[in-house]
Amino acid sequence: MKSLFVALFLTVLTAFSARADGLKAKTDIALTDGVNFNYSFVEKPKVGDVIMKIKLSKPSDSIQAFAEYDMPSMRGHHASGKVAFKRNRAGDFVLPIHFAMPGDWEIKLTFEQDGKELFAGAVELNI
Repeated sequence: MKSLFVALFLTVLTAFSARADGLKAKTDIALTDGVNFNYSFVEKPKVGDVIMKIKLSKPSDSIQAFAEYDMPSMRGHHASGKVAFKRNRAGDFVLPIHFAMPGDWEIKLTFEQDGKELFAGAVELNI
């Protein structure tokens, strides 16, 4: 009975937390009224370190971007934990992502403003 409850709970939790899965690269995604973002990688994702870049349609010093990445098939073994993006000179968000091995990867993106979550979604990749 306990395992049935846990399985049901995880199913419901997954359904509600997957509100923007499958974000597409170089596609404008609404963040707030009048502000969109898009993401790209400096080079094609591969095993090793790859820089992820996020551009906002309008500059905003009050918005922060975070990522958590891991392999869904091996949850926790390669988990990054919540990592803040840094700003480059152009004002874009940048973060080195370390893909430890080939396989399916998920990058959960979160944007916050004044301590409140504006957006959460996931990028799914096969390396």
